[in-house]
Amino acid sequence: MGTNLSQVFISNTDVLESGTSFTGIASTPEIGIWNLAGNSGAGAYVNTALYQATADLTDLDTGESLAAIANPLWLYNNLQFVQGTSGNPIATPMINTRNIRRIKYDPYQAFVGTKATIADATLNVAGALDNDEYNFKFIVKSTPTDYLSFYDQEGLNLFVDFPLGAFNTTNHKAINMSVVIPDVSDADAAGNVTAVQNAIAAHPLLSKMVTAADVGTDIVITAIHPGLVFELIIQNLSQDTTPVDCTITGQVLGVGNDWQVAGEEIRTRGRYGNFNRMYLPQNMPLYTTKGYFYDKVTIEYEHNWPTSTGIAPAGTLNQVVLYFTDSDGTAPVVGDTGTATYDDAFGITIATAAEFIW
Repeated sequence: MGTNLSQVFISNTDVLESGTSFTGIASTPEIGIWNLAGNSGAGAYVNTALYQATADLTDLDTGESLAAIANPLWLYNNLQFVQGTSGNPIATPMINTRNIRRIKYDPYQAFVGTKATIADATLNVAGALDNDEYNFKFIVKSTPTDYLSFYDQEGLNLFVDFPLGAFNTTNHKAINMSVVIPDVSDADAAGNVTAVQNAIAAHPLLSKMVTAADVGTDIVITAIHPGLVFELIIQNLSQDTTPVDCTITGQVLGVGNDWQVAGEEIRTRGRYGNFNRMYLPQNMPLYTTKGYFYDKVTIEYEHNWPTSTGIAPAGTLNQVVLYFTDSDGTAPVVGDTGTATYDDAFGITIATAAEFIW
């Protein structure tokens, strides 16, 4: 989040507002970029290019287009980012474009939890026999830190509740689980997979932390929660063999998952005591929609506290984050009707990460 005033706006469509009035409603909030034309007070919502990111130049010898501009050229002097609601709009301060230092576009990327892969060699240790008892020792290295693991007043229930009460110290926690393996020669034999799944389901902690599935020729155990990082050590107890570490694949937090968007929206408004909204309502609705996939645009701009925008003296940058999605909640893709407004406004290609720095 930004160092001073951080704001998060949500659009449950892939359309930017245009014209002189806002049409987006609370049930399908939209985002608009307001351009104040001169000192007359007149203005309009802009859904075309905000800056010139390419130049129409051609090499006369080769005919090759020379399009890149290191520092895009602004086409407007003052902009305001707005989200429509059923009441007063949510808005940033009026921002002079000469103060904008960075615009970053991150397309949706799915979250993937930490994975432990159990291959044949892991179970078929020397001397192993069918129906041997194995101990699965989970070493929990990190527990979730996402906002919704601690606060879910809206009842989104995006994850099985993580058992935070079991992790009340800074020490790594070891959790043991016993599994009888019917077929030691084939890790993903149906009976093995079922045995591991049943053992997890019966465990009061692990049942809320991980899942197991047959993937290819392996059993893969996956963390449910973002931020849950673990190691897995497996030992054949019946034969008392040397423990064998599983192959661990680190998590991918991703971008624009519903829990990330909702967490940022709730945390931001909580941090600023509703000053994230340029007015003080009695009840704060949540605009993030469960199950939607969002693309993310981050704008960072300078301010001169306390004579300019911002409510805290701690930093020199404010930040506004825009999340937008396709109208059916799927991640925007190239060719979607409506995404061209974000393409054009920010000089990006949908689904391709980009960054502009001034």
